[in-house]
Amino acid sequence: MIERQVSPEPGAFEQMASLTLDTALFRSEFHLCDRVSEYLADIVAQSHEDPARYANFSSQLINEMIEFSFRSAVPTGQIDFRLLKNEERVRVSIEFAPVSDHQPDWLANDTSAIANGHPAVGDLWGLADAIRVNLHTEEHKENHVTLMADFALLEAVR
Repeated sequence: MIERQVSPEPGAFEQMASLTLDTALFRSEFHLCDRVSEYLADIVAQSHEDPARYANFSSQLINEMIEFSFRSAVPTGQIDFRLLKNEERVRVSIEFAPVSDHQPDWLANDTSAIANGHPAVGDLWGLADAIRVNLHTEEHKENHVTLMADFALLEAVR
């Protein structure tokens, strides 16, 4: 019998890598932020002409995302880190249950959070804008959010 492979829908993301950590463990070991961001940034940079330079470039935003989730996650449950890829982008995705007073910030998707007394949120969106990375969030049932950053698969010539 011949098995036929079905290609994914155009634009659909396929999983490249994932890491799930216990949130209590993650929050008790701040150095994990750097280790996870370095790991994810190295994978994001693989398709670029100068992977080391692009890893440095992408690592800054990924590290800020991870540190923000470190400060925002409730101390129970799991935190999921995923790398997804389609023809145009590599997506870094972080899903967790936020502390309830942080959740409106996640849903703002812009720098207006600075005015609301949450400069870390505004800084995160400001950094994404500065390096031309699409940053967005999704709210899920059971008080979970996903923070996502879409990096260009290949560097554009400017």
